[in-house]
Amino acid sequence: MKLSDLQKRVGAVLLKGPKTAEEIAQELNEDIKDVMEALKGLVLLRLVKKEGTPPRYSLAPHVVEALKKEETPGILVHAIIEVEAVEEEILRRALDDIVQRLKEEKGFVVKNVAVEEIEKDEETNIYYSHIDATIVFPGLEPLTYFLFFYGPSVVEVLTTDPIELDPGDLQRALVLASNMIHGYVTFISRLMGKKELEEFNREILKKLRG
Repeated sequence: MKLSDLQKRVGAVLLKGPKTAEEIAQELNEDIKDVMEALKGLVLLRLVKKEGTPPRYSLAPHVVEALKKEETPGILVHAIIEVEAVEEEILRRALDDIVQRLKEEKGFVVKNVAVEEIEKDEETNIYYSHIDATIVFPGLEPLTYFLFFYGPSVVEVLTTDPIELDPGDLQRALVLASNMIHGYVTFISRLMGKKELEEFNREILKKLRG
């Protein structure tokens, strides 16, 4: 049985430890009824166990054991990459290409990756889907690289232990972020006319001044 997106997110929350359905719903900002339905399915699959009064949910022992065996040092992150296209075949190729590139990356370890079913927005005639991935990053620099080059719409840090940052890793991440932002600003500036750029700058100053 294929797990739903919500069930995967519930599982990610339970990686941090046992929780009540209400606590899970609050953390995920989801309706309690939907969370309860997701939990029910996970319990039936014996991936999650339910104990106590009020009931608390936790990952089944064999799931925890399997995760420990596959544990890789670093920052464990759950990410969702959304993809759209005007044609279904183009979207399918794009999804396959992103998954392939993720798996071939040398800077981080992809623990799990799944492509959701392609759907169509009847109003816009746009096809859309998303890639659901769990990734371990050995440091902040590869995580920063991932954020800029893959543009995930959702990023959840699953690591619960304190994270120690190496000064060199932090410096490289900051340089990468600075270069990318500068590149974007330069690109946008070249696309805008003088008046558009001046108006854009005025709007930014207004927001900064509150």
